[in-house]
Amino acid sequence: MPVEVIGSLPPDIADLVERHGRAVAAGDLRATMADFRPDRIGQLAASASLPVDLESSEVRRLVAEPDGSVTAFIRYRAAGGAAILLRSRWVRLAEGWRVHQVRNLPETPPRPPTEGPSDGGLDAPHWQGLRAGELRIQRCGGCQRWIWAPRPMCPNCYSTDLRWPAVAPAGTVYSWTRTWQPFTPELSGHLPYVVVLVELPEAGGRRVLGVLRDSDAATVRIGQPVKGDFDEPADGQGWPLLRWSRS
Repeated sequence: MPVEVIGSLPPDIADLVERHGRAVAAGDLRATMADFRPDRIGQLAASASLPVDLESSEVRRLVAEPDGSVTAFIRYRAAGGAAILLRSRWVRLAEGWRVHQVRNLPETPPRPPTEGPSDGGLDAPHWQGLRAGELRIQRCGGCQRWIWAPRPMCPNCYSTDLRWPAVAPAGTVYSWTRTWQPFTPELSGHLPYVVVLVELPEAGGRRVLGVLRDSDAATVRIGQPVKGDFDEPADGQGWPLLRWSRS
């Protein structure tokens, strides 16, 4: 199948990407690493998830980006017939073209190895709300103070009349971080990803954490408006997760 080319490519990049794909499929670690940015070798080595029994590679698409970089889509096939699509972004450095980012496709936000209510069940109403398609935040029935993270009693008036009203999953970015390290094996193939701390105006400015969708190369700023939605577990088991998207 011919390679789909979008835009005007530099003359040397197509052959380089094809050679890179063959090196990955052959398990040639030294050649693969030589194509990575020297300052990101450790990060890039953990960014993609591939089976160990690869047999072939095929460059499917090359895109010349407005900033001068090139995005490559390479499909790998394993011995068992499984097909895995990776997207890599290439930049020209002083030493030549190098891989700047790599990610499995389709691009999906990472799921932590554990989710759901804590052992004590204090936050169970929050998770039950996610399952119902609602963002529920703890609030004191006495003084009306919003509380997050959940507490067994109100830290303001010490009431135990604690309720869980639903609020709009919308707010602004209070803080954020881009993560390049796979702290658990489940995160491999989803790097980098951005975690945002979102301030909720409907919950008295309480702040909740979540992964920002489609953000591996995004520009994120403090005060940026975001909206939340709920990711159901792929296998129908477990608990939904709150995700954020830029408004």
